[in-house]
Amino acid sequence: MLVDHVSENQHFDVAIIGAGTGGYSAALRLAELGKSVVLIEEDARPGGVCLHEGCIPSKALLRAAEVRHLADNAAAMGMDYELKSFDFGRLVSYKEATIEQMTSGLEQLLHARKVTFVQAWAEVTQPHQLTLHLPQSQSESEGQVDGEASGQTADQGQAEDDGQANPILHLHATDIIIATGSHPRELDGVPISHKAILDSTDAMNLQQIPHSVVILGSGPIGLEFATLWSSQGADVTILATSPRIFPRGSRRISALMAREMKRRGIHIHTSVDLHSLTEGDNQSVTVRYSSPDSTTHTPIPPTAKAPEGGEQTVTLTAQFALVAKGRVPNTAQPWMSKLGVNLDARGLVVTDPYGRTSVEHVWAVGDITPGKQLAHRAFAQGICVAETICGLDSEPVDDHNVPSVTFSQPEIAQVGYSGEEAKANPQFSEIQETSLPMMGNARVFMSQTAGTITVVSGIREQEPGKRVVLGVEMVGPHVTELVAEAEQLVGNHVGVHEASALIHPHPTFSETLGEALLKADGRPLHSR
Repeated sequence: MLVDHVSENQHFDVAIIGAGTGGYSAALRLAELGKSVVLIEEDARPGGVCLHEGCIPSKALLRAAEVRHLADNAAAMGMDYELKSFDFGRLVSYKEATIEQMTSGLEQLLHARKVTFVQAWAEVTQPHQLTLHLPQSQSESEGQVDGEASGQTADQGQAEDDGQANPILHLHATDIIIATGSHPRELDGVPISHKAILDSTDAMNLQQIPHSVVILGSGPIGLEFATLWSSQGADVTILATSPRIFPRGSRRISALMAREMKRRGIHIHTSVDLHSLTEGDNQSVTVRYSSPDSTTHTPIPPTAKAPEGGEQTVTLTAQFALVAKGRVPNTAQPWMSKLGVNLDARGLVVTDPYGRTSVEHVWAVGDITPGKQLAHRAFAQGICVAETICGLDSEPVDDHNVPSVTFSQPEIAQVGYSGEEAKANPQFSEIQETSLPMMGNARVFMSQTAGTITVVSGIREQEPGKRVVLGVEMVGPHVTELVAEAEQLVGNHVGVHEASALIHPHPTFSETLGEALLKADGRPLHSR
């Protein structure tokens, strides 16, 4: 994206640091409301991790896993397919074309809304003032700035090109939104080499199909990559330190996911104690670990006798290891503490429900704030902050109304309260968890993928005597699309009886939610 023309000490109504989902949604809404906006991004193009390294490219790659699953199960319908070849380079090109299409569309939209885009590393040096450290190439070749800025240099320690300090530019803004996002978490004492020991960004940009991989972590990132690589023929092992995979879900979800992934040939070990992770000279990794369910991973034999308790120490070699242990907020910049932005113990920016930080006229959105680190949450936060800056009565984001989705096989979707959360909340009473296997649905049966839906219901103290939908969790085909309906029920405190009266078209996957609601209302039809 060609950066827009800016001048030294130019003033904007709002400056936004970070052009990811939260940053660009705030920029678009602010511009729509008549504000002058500058969107500042370290990378050359807007979109952030979600568009370039996360949500969008991963789903482009996972589309191949979906197609492979359909082909593998086509024999039941009389069609025999043989995979003659798999050109991974063409799949990468498909991914890159998808990113390009989405990024170009975003750039055109920002331009149409007259949002000023600047590629730079930014810091807030004092209230209402920003210092931008510009890339050498842009400041010289594109005429990004006017005035004295092109002759100024960054402080010692800032990024440099070809040994020369980068030029700096000063801007002023009435309000400033921090949307600096997050980065992959590392294992303690195990640096990410970006060669054979990978983080999620490295994994997204692999130019080959791994023949074997160990995934450290069993959350959404770990399960999605396990789905992708196993569909391509890789030997995949998941090592989870928790007692079950996908610990953020219920035991029911974890058990079903473990069963389905093992059915797809994925090895799973839980309650893992990781002893070491080392990288070899020939682009390989060696993992030593133990767990109560450790077994020999043929042909790798255990390297030690089972200690007391029945555990075995196992040595496992693989081509790659993916560290999928979550993400860390990008808040370690010294300027944040100097400015007085309060952080919590995890390094997250403390805000009020509308995104206000401890510094007046400084706001924060996205992965740097407490709550779910999800792109759609950041998108909603950006809109809320933009409207609040403009004096509108905006609705703050309620994390319990933010759906979570995982594009594994089968898919996982959750929204609202889990049964445990609802029982622990004093404003709810008479909690019920109603589960329905999805295989009784004809469309689910045809997909040859197992699934289950659980509806959590209870009485809110604000509405005595009325049982409402408090949460829904689902595992199965296309549940990442079904969860939008569940979000409406949870967010609007819809009663179970009223929700169960809604008609779902037949024959569709959505009927499974309708059946689960009927069962929660005490009127099960296609279940016992």
